[in-house]
Amino acid sequence: MNNNFLPEERVIWRKRFHAEYFDFRGKSLFTRFDDCEFVKCTLLIDRDTAQLAFTRCVFKDCNIDQLEQDEERGLHEKDNFFDRPLEERRADFEKRLAEALANRANWRQTN
Repeated sequence: MNNNFLPEERVIWRKRFHAEYFDFRGKSLFTRFDDCEFVKCTLLIDRDTAQLAFTRCVFKDCNIDQLEQDEERGLHEKDNFFDRPLEERRADFEKRLAEALANRANWRQTN
């Protein structure tokens, strides 16, 4: 607590988190994450989580694919990027590659 008896706000800026576990459930955090990167992290947020913000953060291979803003609880999110899991991106690439090769083979047969 500061001298005014108000909770202090923590700002975490440009930090990279790898394979970390964040349990925000049931907490009023007064914490902002700005320009951070979360890679293979687990973030747990429930209806009782409050005073938490993510701005311009990148989430790669995490358990979340979106953040919901809730003004009443003080949950804020802005300009975040959610990268699909590597396995999902690899499967999509392999599917598109197979389709391209099939189209190429069909084109050669007709010409």
